[in-house]
Amino acid sequence: MNRFSIHFKPNGYVNPIRMTSQFLGIPLYKVNAFFVDGLLIDTGFTFGRDRFLKLLDTLHPEIVVNAHHHEDHTGNNFSIREKYGLLPLAHPRTFFYLQDPSQWLPWYRRLVWGCPPPSETGELDSKIQTKHFLFLVIPTPGHSDDHVCLYEPNEGWLFSGDLFLSEQMKYLREEENVFSIIDSLKKVAALHPKKMFCSFNGVVDQPMDALHKKIEYLENLQKGVEEGSRQGLSPREIQRRLLGIGDQMGFFTAGEISKKNLIHAFIKNMPEYPSALLGG
Repeated sequence: MNRFSIHFKPNGYVNPIRMTSQFLGIPLYKVNAFFVDGLLIDTGFTFGRDRFLKLLDTLHPEIVVNAHHHEDHTGNNFSIREKYGLLPLAHPRTFFYLQDPSQWLPWYRRLVWGCPPPSETGELDSKIQTKHFLFLVIPTPGHSDDHVCLYEPNEGWLFSGDLFLSEQMKYLREEENVFSIIDSLKKVAALHPKKMFCSFNGVVDQPMDALHKKIEYLENLQKGVEEGSRQGLSPREIQRRLLGIGDQMGFFTAGEISKKNLIHAFIKNMPEYPSALLGG
């Protein structure tokens, strides 16, 4: 049976709303939404609907934005629209994903987050104005093709959605584009943010260091894959050398999120590498 915990402690203008999915009392995954100056960034996941809406009753959101279509960011879109009359804003492609989430949502993500009901979104403009702040909408594809970040230039706040996540990564979703992720990381690093608000990690106080470390890590990983290829190693051997043995995430997600996907993402960009060897 799934359980849900929520943590919210007002602290200045930007307030994280941390939600954690649990199974048999064991925390599974966490995600942060953010509330700032009447703006709600992401709507959490469906399993946490009742407590999330109860919190929103006290916050009185005026604008709702989705960083992308994934179910832990859009899970309560329908309920927010129904209860408060607020149409969440998002990238144009998000609208099509949310017409029927059951068509693309794998079983294990239904277990962790729940499957959102179909919902609608309005199209984001290039800017969002709240009472005190102006947020620039930055398209940042890679994690998904509809991913966006929000940036407040006067404060230097970057709301990074699932673009950053952590300084290192060993796993990649099948649909993710690692080269687009690198490009998007460089795009937001060029903004020189002073503070980053990450959907996974919450508040990152040294965003420039964190962003540059992740960019460097991914670029070094690419070099390692290319070097292993030149040495005649198979993809599996390259994976073990660079990411270690075992792939528990790949097993649990039936290959949707795996170390293999990350290595193959780099290999598939190498025209000299025979595609027939990708199974090796």
